[in-house]
Amino acid sequence: MAGSLSDVTTNTGLKELNEHLASRTYLGGGGQATSEDFALFSKVAAVPDVHKFPHARRWCQHLTALKTLFPLRDWPRSNASAGGKGKDQANLEGLLPHAEMGKVVTRFPPEPSGYLHIGHAKAAMMNNHFARFYNGKLILRFDDTNPTKEKAEFEESIISDLKTLEVVPDRVTHTSDSFEDLQNIMHKLIKDGKCYIDDTDAETMQKERFDGIPSKRRDQPVAENLRLWGEMLKGSEEGLRNCVRAKIDMQNKNKCLRDPVFYRCKTDVPHHQTGWKYKSYPTYDFACPCVDAMDGVTHALRTIEYKDRDPMYEWVLEATGLRKVHLVEFSKTQFSHTILSKRKLALFVDNGWVEGWNDPRFPTVQGVLRRGMTVEGLRDFVLTQGMSKATNLMEWDKIWAINKQKIDPVVPRYAGIGKLGAVLLKLDGPPEPMCKLEKKHPKNEEMGERLLMLAKEVWVEQEDAADISEGEQVTLLHWGNIFVDKIHRGAEGVSEMVGRLNLAGNVKDTKKKIHWVPKLDEQVTNVVLREFDHLVTKAKIEDDDQLADLINPCSLIDTEAVGDPMLKTLNKGDKIQLERRGFFIVDAPALARGKPMVLIKIPDGKAKDMGISSKVDPSKLQGQQSKKVEKNATSKELGGAAGPEADKKAHGKGGEKAKAKAKAGGGKPADRPINDITRLNIRVGRMQKVWPHPDAEKLFCEEIDLGEPNVRTIASGLRAHMKEEDMIGQLVVVLANLKPRKMQGFESQGMVLCATSAEGKVELLKPPAGAKVGERVNIEGFEMADPDEKLNEKTGKAPLEGVREGLRTDAERRGTFKGAVWQTSTGPVTAETVANGTIS
Repeated sequence: MAGSLSDVTTNTGLKELNEHLASRTYLGGGGQATSEDFALFSKVAAVPDVHKFPHARRWCQHLTALKTLFPLRDWPRSNASAGGKGKDQANLEGLLPHAEMGKVVTRFPPEPSGYLHIGHAKAAMMNNHFARFYNGKLILRFDDTNPTKEKAEFEESIISDLKTLEVVPDRVTHTSDSFEDLQNIMHKLIKDGKCYIDDTDAETMQKERFDGIPSKRRDQPVAENLRLWGEMLKGSEEGLRNCVRAKIDMQNKNKCLRDPVFYRCKTDVPHHQTGWKYKSYPTYDFACPCVDAMDGVTHALRTIEYKDRDPMYEWVLEATGLRKVHLVEFSKTQFSHTILSKRKLALFVDNGWVEGWNDPRFPTVQGVLRRGMTVEGLRDFVLTQGMSKATNLMEWDKIWAINKQKIDPVVPRYAGIGKLGAVLLKLDGPPEPMCKLEKKHPKNEEMGERLLMLAKEVWVEQEDAADISEGEQVTLLHWGNIFVDKIHRGAEGVSEMVGRLNLAGNVKDTKKKIHWVPKLDEQVTNVVLREFDHLVTKAKIEDDDQLADLINPCSLIDTEAVGDPMLKTLNKGDKIQLERRGFFIVDAPALARGKPMVLIKIPDGKAKDMGISSKVDPSKLQGQQSKKVEKNATSKELGGAAGPEADKKAHGKGGEKAKAKAKAGGGKPADRPINDITRLNIRVGRMQKVWPHPDAEKLFCEEIDLGEPNVRTIASGLRAHMKEEDMIGQLVVVLANLKPRKMQGFESQGMVLCATSAEGKVELLKPPAGAKVGERVNIEGFEMADPDEKLNEKTGKAPLEGVREGLRTDAERRGTFKGAVWQTSTGPVTAETVANGTIS
């Protein structure tokens, strides 16, 4: 890459560099700067012109800042320069064990119990990627083993969504196609004594599995098992009381192997494919490995959450004598403030809390595409995640930022003015409406031109009008300069302005460039600008959370507006940019019957919480959101700044002073920046007691001494990663100012901090020997101001989320925040083996 862009001293070279960087942050497309970037940067004579080369200029300014902040850093070599893919593109080749060109068969096995969501999209795209890379086959197999939850409607939607995602399977099958074969296989397993029939009730069975107590039916005669199996297949009253269990190991530390259920009776509803033909149905744990083997699947891609069940999958293949299938794991997709459980999503639909499965606030494929996501953006996001096994709670900003890169160069520009407070600007001409041709996109001539209608009266934003002085010359975008001669003000702001055209004026002479809409009552487009915030108020949803208590009461906000007359030519699904407002997608086009068109705001990835922050009608809001907007409006009336401009000013000189004051310990912790690491109370503790959570298979319960009068109780999801004996007595570091919460009935009063490698390996972060229990962990170079008493967890106000991206181990395995080392009184906090990992 560097070789092809080596001549950046010429305009031609800068143009190539600018085009290359239009869709990536760094040369190799990775998530961090590399030596290749700095090598080419050293050849750039001057910072490129912002109008001609905006992406190259952004890249130069960013690298300049990096050199200033990290003057001694040895930047890594780009994977792309070595002939591979950039880090951000996640090298996906060579990750399938024993893969042979032309022989790889993958499968995407969704259960038709809901619509595809973004997690399913990742799995489908990954399976499709490997099938195509190895010139193999992709099977779409509907895992229809539970007639209670499954519908033909969901199958149809899944097929449609995959087509939209450009995932075209080579075969479409159903697990139900193999019901006869599965029954025959199960009959043989029972006959061979590898499975048995059990009538233990569900509650008792769960307790016995947890305690390792064998069922009283475990050793009953094979003949009796076969008789009861026949009753199950008939769906008789006796059969309904029984299930089939595998006879594996009731003392296995992996509780998944404690005689799992492989078949159960269901006679209350018909199967959407087979009707009433079958009365007994296999579970996923039994059917999946069998059908994978019978279908010729070579590689089964599964999320890391199935790791505990992998030995069960392999046991089934061995017990049945079926062919081996290679298991390949990757991380589960998790987003902040997002529900991905189909069962919980169904509750939102069934209770009418959302419009439907395609609600733009939903993480379904139809929902995110309706909100403005592109298939290309979604695919690029999936490729950046790759086959990493590290599961992190991600923000939506990255995927929407990728999407913006896709749409920014190719969507046309229009104007829209909010009706509330809109100001009429009367001009001295033209006497009659006129039209002119204007580029649809200022930087993409290939998109052609559109009509721009001119009139002697135009609408402008109240915010713009309030900032103009009498006699001032301003620019009306795409038209020319005007002098504003008179401004009429009232109690609610500017009511009207009078001006005259100065088309001979130079737009470079004006400080203010404002958008506008012609006042043409017949041609005007009535528009509703619809913006969305998170559907739920909590970043990470727990199993025992009551969803009704977490619903955001103001997740949908409408603003009435008047739009460019040419908006009427747009169709549903068209994407545009309303100048100075952002990107939108047409959800409902303008109709003759007079209903306004609806434009949905497309997030651009800038706001961490993807929420609403500008130009919204305060009367439409509720609760805290309303207070926020009203506060900004009041500030504006008093001569202060409001909206996005105020945000910019807050990060200027005054903002820097506020940060310095907070860093020195001045002010309340909650008034300090969200990314102030000193707001976190990270302390040294000693693990005194560890035991398995009685009701959650993935959790440990722990008692930790933090030097306080009482020990802390903490629940940690570490059971899949380490043993109890490896934890007891260890010095650990604990985030001690989280709000206590119930974890399946057990109160957790903090978080044990761990390091996670790119491959998914998890280790405790440990202070050095001699560190004092209860002492606070310091960060090199930071004045440790008082921490928050309890960390705020609300969207946009959560310090933990604000600093999460900077929490990593370095090459020497030391805990760091943005490269600054975590220190105790006796030395740095370290992981045992995990270098360059994430901390959570």
